[in-house]
Amino acid sequence: MSLSKLIALLLVCWSLAGTVLAAGVQVQLDRDTVQVGDDFTLTFSSDQALTTTPDFTPLNKDFQVTGTSTSTNVQYINGQMSQQTSWLVTLFANHAGNLSIPSISFGSVSSDPLTIQVVDQSAGDPTGAKNADILVELTADPPNPYVQQQVIVTQRLLHVVPLLPTRASMSHPELEKGKGLIQQLGTTKSGVITRNGTRYNMIERRYAVFPQVSGELSIGRTVFQGALDDRRSRQSDPFGIGGKQVRRFSEPLLIQVQAHPQVKGTWLPANSLTLNAHWEPVNKTLKAGEPVTLTIAIIADGLMAEQLPALDLKPPMGIKGYANQPVFHNDLGGSSVVGMREEKWVLMGTADGDYVLPEIKIDWWDLKAKKMQTARLDPTPLKVTGVGQTNPTNEPAAAVQAPAPTEPATSLLNPTEQTLPSSQTPAETKPPSNSYWIYAVVVMLGSILLAVAIYWLRYRRLKPHMPSPTAPNSIMPLKALQAACQNNDASAAFQALQVWIREDLKLAPATIATLRAQADLPLKQALDDLSTVLYAATTHVWDGQELWQAVQDYQQAGVPAIKPSMPALADLYPN
Repeated sequence: MSLSKLIALLLVCWSLAGTVLAAGVQVQLDRDTVQVGDDFTLTFSSDQALTTTPDFTPLNKDFQVTGTSTSTNVQYINGQMSQQTSWLVTLFANHAGNLSIPSISFGSVSSDPLTIQVVDQSAGDPTGAKNADILVELTADPPNPYVQQQVIVTQRLLHVVPLLPTRASMSHPELEKGKGLIQQLGTTKSGVITRNGTRYNMIERRYAVFPQVSGELSIGRTVFQGALDDRRSRQSDPFGIGGKQVRRFSEPLLIQVQAHPQVKGTWLPANSLTLNAHWEPVNKTLKAGEPVTLTIAIIADGLMAEQLPALDLKPPMGIKGYANQPVFHNDLGGSSVVGMREEKWVLMGTADGDYVLPEIKIDWWDLKAKKMQTARLDPTPLKVTGVGQTNPTNEPAAAVQAPAPTEPATSLLNPTEQTLPSSQTPAETKPPSNSYWIYAVVVMLGSILLAVAIYWLRYRRLKPHMPSPTAPNSIMPLKALQAACQNNDASAAFQALQVWIREDLKLAPATIATLRAQADLPLKQALDDLSTVLYAATTHVWDGQELWQAVQDYQQAGVPAIKPSMPALADLYPN
């Protein structure tokens, strides 16, 4: 055989072998037409041993694979062995149309591509009516909301065929395009509804959606998966969980979000918005040093609590106010979100008098009336008492008694004279004649001591401002106070104040209460602010700049004369 003929024979054999390999994997459909969401099965088979795991990812373009399995069948016929390997793939189509099933590779061999016809769910109704046995719906109310306006999205499953409740599930709506928040409202409800003259059993869920930007907001399709309650299939199933698998989709939901109208202040679209206030105690009378609590709640139907603004409470001069951290609460149990923002304010009076807490108001957009509305809390009259009282308990002050003179260690009187009653006359207590010289010495010593005491007192009065040799430099307490205020250290500022009162101001007793009794109004308020931060039940952030400025202004204005304090009176603000 010539070389050319040998080469031609090899080429023919090679082409035949390629044809066998190409035809080595056959693919079959269990049906030619299916509905969107209905499962169907692809069977890949080969007479060869397929040891390579196939790659089914090309199917993900138009289909979703729900399961795969493999089997091998070996037969002996007339002494010859035959083997068949099969792969079964269960999947469903994502949308309608003539969809292509691509070629699947099994190592060195591949399957041929196929085409399957997928129709809409309603098109599969044999009666010709546009009603299906199972429907999934998504609706929006309103369909064209404003930015941040609540949209109620209703998800419904409608069915006329019985379903197995233990094998039914439905996905939650998810955003595919745009920005927004989704919250489920209440629980799943059931009922009956009519569509195109057909009475359906209904399962319904509701969601509140809050779009964050204008434009198109897209919610993906809802997927229902379940099984028909087929009595015959359940009887043939030993576990009683049989039934035909079904899958249905809703259409995607498109919402056109509008930009909100131009408004003054914060944009708050709501069905209703109210302001509520509660005082504790309720008499609205503030006693010095005793805080009262004002609780204000903003309640909005159709808004999340986190969307509600912070309150701008402006106490008048003479009353200090401190806000605690707000509390947020959202009620999702009804047909709409009801958000509540609660703020607690601690108020403390710093000067006696009658005051008015200004009006509190919030502007909001009324979705029903389609116009701006204002929620208000009327001005509140307040009375502050007890700041200027020096004896707030109304108890009589104890009389100031001069200390009794101290007796000498050794008495100059004999025991008999010491026990005589004070009502006796000098004649009755006349000492013996031999003791006159003793009395003369005592009188002389007493006169000398009295003269020394008078001279010492006059010397002290002539130099009242001379500092003690051991007293620290008077600038040091103010520097310590300034550093504490700049560092917003309330505890250090309190200690520096005490040193300043004792060393520089020379107040007696050296307490914050003594300084407060003679301070001007800004310094009083700054001292009360410091006391509240140190002794309040809740933690507050203290800004020391106000106290330092008040101390500087007080220094520049000049320290007024200090009246002698009465130790027997109770301090209004204990140290």
